[in-house]
Amino acid sequence: MTVAGDDIVLESDVVIGAEKGLSPRLGNRIFLGSGAKILGGIELGDDVTIGANAVVIKDVPSNVVAAGVPAKIMRQKESLPGL
Repeated sequence: MTVAGDDIVLESDVVIGAEKGLSPRLGNRIFLGSGAKILGGIELGDDVTIGANAVVIKDVPSNVVAAGVPAKIMRQKESLPGL
């Protein structure tokens, strides 16, 4: 069963799927671009953006933007002081 945090935005045609009986775990404040695929027993940290049509098959740490097939970290998000 997929576990999902708060404030998750899913664009059209997003797939969140189990693989070999393992489901993804999604943190808080996640954005999944159109056509993104999140597959298997992986974890997305908090404050993560996944680009359109990305295929995520490995864990993604908090505060990053990831994109591509397979998805790779494109950049670290800047944190705002006091948040």
